[in-house]
This record gives sequence, C-alpha cells and structure tokens, in this order.
Amino acid sequence: MTAGVARLLLAFVLSVFTMFTHAQQAVAGAAATAATAPPAALPGSLQDVLSKPTVLRGTLGDARIQLSLKPKADEDGLEGNYFVFGQSAQILLAGEVDQNDLMMEESHNGKDVSGQWEGSFKNGLLSGTWSTLDGSVTKPFSLKVGAP
Repeated sequence: MTAGVARLLLAFVLSVFTMFTHAQQAVAGAAATAATAPPAALPGSLQDVLSKPTVLRGTLGDARIQLSLKPKADEDGLEGNYFVFGQSAQILLAGEVDQNDLMMEESHNGKDVSGQWEGSFKNGLLSGTWSTLDGSVTKPFSLKVGAP
C-alpha cells in the first residue's frame, strides 16, 4: 500500500512541477515578446487613428487638400496619397508615425522624393510643415480626420 501511495505522490509532484515549468516558460515568453514588441498605440493618438485606413482633410498652405493614409501591408509605416481639390494629380505618400508625431515623404512619380511632411497631432488636429526636399520652400499644413 505504501508503494502505491508513494507512486501516486510522485506522479502528483511531477505533474505539479511540469505545470509550474510550463507556466514559467509562458511568462518568460510573454515578457520577451513584450520587451521586443513596438509600443502599443495610445488610445486617441495619431498612431491609433492611423492604425486603419483614414481620410484627412484640411489645408496645405492656401490649398485645400485630402490625404488618404493606411498602414503598410507587410512592414511598419504608412502609405497613401493626397490631392489638391480642383486638381487631378495624386501625389504618393510614405512615412511613419510614432504616437502623435508624423514624418512622411511624397513622390510625384513613385521613385523620386519631391517633398517632406513633419507634423504632430494634438486635440484632433494634425499640423506641421511641408517642405521641398532641399527645404527651399515650406508651407504649413493643418488636417482633421474626415473633416469636410
């Protein structure tokens, strides 16, 4: 009888040890993933807003514009385009967002960078400066999500 109890006790201890080991591995794996994962977007941040396809409208200098942005499919960052109301040209955009800060480059032909966007998001408004690649021309921009 004692040999049977000893075997049962040994089986119980081994199963508890196995469960404990698996739990430790799961916690360690989660901690490693959290340490290497990019920071989560803050709710209401620009990064949160742009985590799905988004339309922004507003001004670039004196011109009324509309931007369409979406997360890149296979890598970090954003892609999209914009146009000036009353003009047919679509200008390509690619860039990155970090919480409430935006940096993008634009291209008229999909190869050569023709301008840069740097802005920040505050109180529902994305504003900043657009400039030519050499910085010789700058214009302020101000955009709202889905604004008319």
